[in-house]
Amino acid sequence: MGRTGVGCGAHDSSANVCCGCARGPLARFLRIAIPATAAESPTYLYANRSTGWGFSNTSLTSPGPNLEVEVGEHVTLNLTSLDGRNHNWFIDYNGNSVVDANESYSDSGTFRGNLQYSFTVGNQTGTFVYRSRFNGDGNLWGNITVRPAGFLGGLLGNPLLLAGIVAVIVAIVAVAIWARRRPRQPEEPPAE
Repeated sequence: MGRTGVGCGAHDSSANVCCGCARGPLARFLRIAIPATAAESPTYLYANRSTGWGFSNTSLTSPGPNLEVEVGEHVTLNLTSLDGRNHNWFIDYNGNSVVDANESYSDSGTFRGNLQYSFTVGNQTGTFVYRSRFNGDGNLWGNITVRPAGFLGGLLGNPLLLAGIVAVIVAIVAVAIWARRRPRQPEEPPAE
């Protein structure tokens, strides 16, 4: 999972780095997003109806932590209910607080204790809300950003942007070559 603030679940917030999960202060300052693979450990999310979602049982907030993923990415969540109540996790693409047919692939199903849940991110990009659908779970929500697949969130996958970047680089190189090759006139001696 490409992440901003998503981590290993066992992070020391005072450290600049931990296990490479991009949660330390230096990583947050640099806004590092580390792409994960299916082989990496899952992202841990803890839920409590009254306090929200968190990366640990002591970091619960509402809204919960921001998540960042890419289209087509395989995501594994380790979901834990801390209050003994039923919860679930899903991406609410249309903001109606209901798991609709086009959102069902991101629905974890019900969990009361601990559930490890995996899904593949769909191809709708933007920032959406993730939440639990049960009555009384109003504090259980957070934002998830789904970026286009590819390097730098697909920015370099855009042919017009890529062509523009290449054109600027070529222009800079051409000006540098021209400036270096132009004949230089010797300076005139100062008038006496």
